[in-house]
Amino acid sequence: MKKMTTDGHGETPKLTEPEPLPSLFVTGFAIQVVEENIVRVLFWTELPEIGGQEHQARLQARLAMPVKLFKSLVSESRRISRSKQ
Repeated sequence: MKKMTTDGHGETPKLTEPEPLPSLFVTGFAIQVVEENIVRVLFWTELPEIGGQEHQARLQARLAMPVKLFKSLVSESRRISRSKQ
């Protein structure tokens, strides 16, 4: 895991969880450029047709972040992907 840092700070901040957060299972995502320096990532889970209901993609999370953080996330994902091959 990459060392957690905050822009402009040399120290690693203490990670706290005031309320337990669920781990969400997702099967898809979309990336949107909201503003010049903000990217939004949508995550969803696809639901099969059950009992006459149509096929759905249920939104599970929506994250907005600075472009710089998004680029770091993509870079770290590629590094992890390469190391697993």
